[in-house]
Amino acid sequence: MNRFKQTIFHFVKEWSLVAPGDRVLVACSGGVDSVALLDFMASNRDRMGIEVAAIHVDHKLRGEESAADGALVERLCETYKIPFFGGSVPVPEIIENEGGNVQAVCRDGRYAFFTKIMQKHHYHILATAHHAEDQLETVLMQVTKGNRPSGIPVKREVDGGLLIRPFLPVMKADLHSYVAENDLHYREDPSNASDAYLRNRFRHRIVPFILDENPGAAENAVKMSGWLQEDEELLETLAKDRFDRITRFTEAGLPIVDGNAFSNMHQALQRRMITLLLRYLYNGEIMPVKYNSALISQLLHHLSSQNGNVSVHLPRGYRFIREYDVLTFVRDTPTEEMDSQKVLPKGVWTRWGNDLQLCWTEVGNLDTELFTDTDDTMYFDLPYSALPLSIRRREDGDRILLPGMTHPKRLSRLFIDEKVGMTERDRLPVIITAQGEICAVPGVRYGVAFSRNKTDQSKYIVRTRKI
Repeated sequence: MNRFKQTIFHFVKEWSLVAPGDRVLVACSGGVDSVALLDFMASNRDRMGIEVAAIHVDHKLRGEESAADGALVERLCETYKIPFFGGSVPVPEIIENEGGNVQAVCRDGRYAFFTKIMQKHHYHILATAHHAEDQLETVLMQVTKGNRPSGIPVKREVDGGLLIRPFLPVMKADLHSYVAENDLHYREDPSNASDAYLRNRFRHRIVPFILDENPGAAENAVKMSGWLQEDEELLETLAKDRFDRITRFTEAGLPIVDGNAFSNMHQALQRRMITLLLRYLYNGEIMPVKYNSALISQLLHHLSSQNGNVSVHLPRGYRFIREYDVLTFVRDTPTEEMDSQKVLPKGVWTRWGNDLQLCWTEVGNLDTELFTDTDDTMYFDLPYSALPLSIRRREDGDRILLPGMTHPKRLSRLFIDEKVGMTERDRLPVIITAQGEICAVPGVRYGVAFSRNKTDQSKYIVRTRKI
């Protein structure tokens, strides 16, 4: 058995990726990486005691070329005598009708199809062909964004089962060698050569330099990220144990935490317990990006302290209350203000819901005292006929024209891309012009008339603050 196979089998065993009796669905685009994975899994299915099938999604981005990718995968499945599941996602049509990021729309549609097939045909393992250089790229991108460099998970739960990445310990060159040695055909996606995507820029410009300096950097990234993922799993387990021990619940099902016990925990566990509390509070939903870091830091400060009483407003009408050594979460009663459209008067702070105020005025009439203690500031330019501005809740079919886009984007798609939860979508303010056109969704995105920086064309300024 050659070194390539030994590496993969050792990695699969080390991480317990598959077991005899597993039914594995291999995601295969038709490119060199996924063709190598499909061949490896299909050729070694008897040795591993597993069933194998392939799944392919046509994103309709390259016409006949992308259709040919699926035909190649289907022919491979006929050769291996394994099931083939082909599907499509009309990405250009979705972008035209709803707007959105091409990569995000592709991924959402692709994984929705994966889930459908896994559940319908009872495949509980999904295998993808990410390799060591993919891991190095991910770690580098996480570092530049200020995130924990834990990389791509070796395995993680998905709707329908478990996603695994058995090729993480090997290099791209290993996959090319494997394909050549086994006389396998594959197809190249021209978009892989484009530097329009962030990952491709890392792949083409940064990773080659690092590998020239240290050819083992990618394998090192796989080892390091694997250790970090194991550490994270342990810390999550410890945090869940502490959560169960120091948390009780009100009759309404809201958590009450023992403040003294929380203060005595290590800060690494405190942060993770706050995340667990928020997940419980919001039924497991991932909090929108704009709340993640700031909210966790704010709660960490107040949960760790025992000085006096504190009340902190949380997203979606919740509130955190600290009364000395008792930490409680409560639900505020929604206000009736959010049920109707109302005009935003110029130069006056207007309340929206329980925790937000908005105010706008002319740049030339800026009252510095009026705009003290604000959270967000935007400048904008609209014709006089667009005034007065009004505020309301979102409605079906709402669209907004964003900077850099030629077609208005559906708010439903915008909320998906920005990871805004379903409950919060109904609580967000939508600013409209006198003609009813949506120009901003404060806290999420602002339309083409708005700018973060003041320009010569800026006539007005709008600010928001949490209360």
